[in-house]
Amino acid sequence: MNIVLVFLMLLMMCVSELNAVRQKNVVLERDFVKAQKEVEALLSENEMLQGKLHSQEEDFRLQNSTLMTELSKLCMQIEQLEKENQGLKEGGGASASTHQPNPTSSPVDGEVLRLQAENSTLQKKMKGVCLLLFPRPRRLCFHPCPFVCLFVCLFVSRIMQKLPNRGSVQRQQVRNTTTTTTSTNTVQRHLVRVVRILLLQLISYVLFFLCRTKIDEINQRKEEELKTTNIRIQKLHSDLMVANQVRPTRSFGSLVASQSAISQEQVDNILQENDALRTNLAALEQIQTVKTQEMNLLREQQEALTSELQQRQAEQESLLAQRDDLDSQLQESSFANRKLLEQLTEEGQEKDRLLRELDEAKKTAEKRKAMLDDMAVQLTQEKSDHKEALSDLKLQHEKEVLGVRARYEKELRGLHEDKNRSEEEIRQQLRDEKARAKELESLQPKVEELQAQVQSMEGTKGWFERRLKEAEVSVGLLMNTWFHHVVFTFSVSLSFCLCVSVLQEKQLEMEGLKQQLVEVEKQREEHGDTIGKLKQLKDLKRQLQLERKRADKLQERLQEILTNSKTRTGLEELVLSEINSPSRTQQTGDSSSVSSFSYRDMMKEPQPTNQNKSGGGSPQSQRPADLSDDEVGELFQRLAEVQQEKWMLEEKVKHLEVSCSSMAEDICRKSAIIETYVMDSRIDVSGGAFAGHGGFQGDRGGLGSVLRDLVKPGDENLREMNKKLQNMLEEQLTKNMHMQKDLEVLSQELVRLSKDNGPGGGAAGSG
Repeated sequence: MNIVLVFLMLLMMCVSELNAVRQKNVVLERDFVKAQKEVEALLSENEMLQGKLHSQEEDFRLQNSTLMTELSKLCMQIEQLEKENQGLKEGGGASASTHQPNPTSSPVDGEVLRLQAENSTLQKKMKGVCLLLFPRPRRLCFHPCPFVCLFVCLFVSRIMQKLPNRGSVQRQQVRNTTTTTTSTNTVQRHLVRVVRILLLQLISYVLFFLCRTKIDEINQRKEEELKTTNIRIQKLHSDLMVANQVRPTRSFGSLVASQSAISQEQVDNILQENDALRTNLAALEQIQTVKTQEMNLLREQQEALTSELQQRQAEQESLLAQRDDLDSQLQESSFANRKLLEQLTEEGQEKDRLLRELDEAKKTAEKRKAMLDDMAVQLTQEKSDHKEALSDLKLQHEKEVLGVRARYEKELRGLHEDKNRSEEEIRQQLRDEKARAKELESLQPKVEELQAQVQSMEGTKGWFERRLKEAEVSVGLLMNTWFHHVVFTFSVSLSFCLCVSVLQEKQLEMEGLKQQLVEVEKQREEHGDTIGKLKQLKDLKRQLQLERKRADKLQERLQEILTNSKTRTGLEELVLSEINSPSRTQQTGDSSSVSSFSYRDMMKEPQPTNQNKSGGGSPQSQRPADLSDDEVGELFQRLAEVQQEKWMLEEKVKHLEVSCSSMAEDICRKSAIIETYVMDSRIDVSGGAFAGHGGFQGDRGGLGSVLRDLVKPGDENLREMNKKLQNMLEEQLTKNMHMQKDLEVLSQELVRLSKDNGPGGGAAGSG
C-alpha cells in the first residue's frame, strides 16, 4: 500500500508539472501567434508603402518631365523676346538719328517705373520660394502657407503616436518571448526609415506644387506685361506718326531717343529676370539630384532591411521547428501519463463495479423471488378471467353468426323466388309467342323469323342469366370477404385484448370490451348496407325484365316495317352503314352480349323471300298507311342511338366487372394472408395462455411470442407497445372504412348504369 501511495504521489506531481508546462506552452503559443500576426501586418504595411513609393516616383518623374517642357517653352519665349528687343533697339537707333526726343514722355516713364517695381516684388517672391526649397521637414512646419503646415504637423504627430504603441507592444513581446525581439527591432527601424522617406517625398511634392504654382503665376504676369508693352509700343508708334505729321523733325528725334532708352531699360530688366529664372531652375535641378540620391540611398537601406528580414524569418523557422520537436516530446510524455492514469482509474472502477454487481445480484435475487410468487398468483387469476371472457365472447359470436346466416338465407330465398318468377314470365312469353305462331301458320316466313328471334332472345336470356350468376357470385365473394374481414378484425381485437390484459389492469380490459361492442355495432351497420345492396340487385333484375319486354316490342315493330317493300331500301342502307362502321365491326363477333342481336342476321335471312315477294308483286310488300317516311327515318335514328347507348353501357359494365373481379381477387388474397397470420397468432396465444408458470422459457413464434418477448412485466416500454398496437388497429379500421366507401361507390355506379339503361330502353320501346 505504501508503494502504491508513493506511486500515486509521484503521479500527482507529474500531472501538476505537466499542467504547469502545458499552461506555459499555451501562453508561449499565444504570444508567438500574436508576434506572427504583427510581423505579417508589418510586412503587409511595408509592401503597401513600397507600392506607394513606386507610384509616387512615377508621378514625380512625370511632373519633372512636364516642368522641363515648360522651362523649354519659357526659354523659347525669352529668346523670342530678346530678338524682339534687338529689333526694337535697331529701330530705335535709326529713329534717334533722324528724330529728336519727345517732351511728352512723362507718362511712359511712370509706367516703366511701375513695371520695375512689380519686377522687384516678383524677384523677392522667387527668393522666398528658393528659401523654401530646403530638403528637411522642419522648414515646412514654418511654411507661410497654413494648409501645408497643418498637413505636415498632423502627419508627423500621427506617425509619432503610432510608433510608441508599437514599441510598447514589442516590449511586452520581448518580455514574453526572447526569440522575436531582434526581428521586431529591425522592423521598427525599417518603419522609422519608411516614415522618413514618406515625409521627404511629401515635402518634395508640396514644394514642387508650390513652385509650379509660382511659375504659372510668373508666366501669366509676364504674358500680361508683354501684352501691355506691345499695346504701349503700338500707342507710341501711333503718337509718333501723329507727331511726325504735326511737329518738326527735331522734336520727333528727341521723342524716339527717349522711347529707345525706355525700351532698352525694359529689355535689360527682362534679361535680368530671365537670368534670375535660370538660376532658380538650376537650383531646382540641384535639389532634384540631391533627392534622387537620397531615394537611392533609401532603396539600398530597404534592400538591406529586406535581407535582414529574410534572415530573421529563417531563424524564426528554425525556432519553430525546435518548438515543434519540444511539443511532440511533451505530447508523448503526456500520453504516457494519461495511459497510466487511465489504467489506475480503470482498476478502481472495476473494483467498484464488482462490488456493485454483488449488491445488485443479491437485491435482484430477492426481488425475483417476490415477483415469481406474485406472478404465480396473478397468472392463476388472469387465466380464470380469460377463460370466462372467452366463453362469453364465443357465445356472442356464435349468436351473431347464426343471425347473419339466417338473414342471408332469407335474402337468397327471395332472390331464388324472383329468379323463378322471371323464368315463369319468360315461359309465359314463349307460350304466347307459340300461340301466335299457331294462329299465323299461314304466314310461314313470319313464323321462321319469329323462331329466329326467339332463339336470339334465348341467347340473350342465357347471357343475362350468366351475368346475374356472375353478379351473385361477385356478391357472394364480397360477402365472404367482408365476413373474413369481420372475423379478422374480431380476432385482431381479441389478440389485442389478450396482450393488453396480460400487461394492464382490469379497467383497460373493460375499455377493450367496450371498443369491441362498438365494432360489432359497426359490423351490423355494414350488414345493413349489404342488405341494401342486395335490394338494389333486385331492382336491377326488374329493370332487365322491363328491357326484355321493350326489346320484344321493338322486334315486332321491326318485323312489321321490314315486310313493307318501299321502306326496305332505306332500311338496308341504314343497316349496311351501321354494319360497316368501325365501332360496329369491333363488336359483331360477340355473340353472348346484347349487341349480338344484330340486324345483319335479320337482313340476311329474309332477303330471298322479300326479293321473291317484291318480284312477284305480293300484296304484303306495301307499307302500312299509319307510318310516313319521316316517321320511319326517325325510328331508325332512334334505333341507332339506342344501340350506341347500349354498346357504351356494355363497355362500362365490362370495365366495372373487370375492376370488381380484380378487387375481389385482391381481397381474397389479403383475406387468405390475414387468416394464416391470425391462425398463427391464435396458436401462439393459446399455447402461451395455457402453458403455466414454466411456459415463459419455451420457444414461441408469431405475434404473441414477439409481444411477450418485447413486453415484460417490469418493462418501461409497455406504454409504447400499447400505443403501437392501437395505431395498428386504427390503421386497419381506416382501411375498412375506405373499402366500405369503394363498395358504396361501385353500387351507386351500378344503380346509375341500370337507370341510364332503363330510360334508353323505354325510349326505344315508345318509338
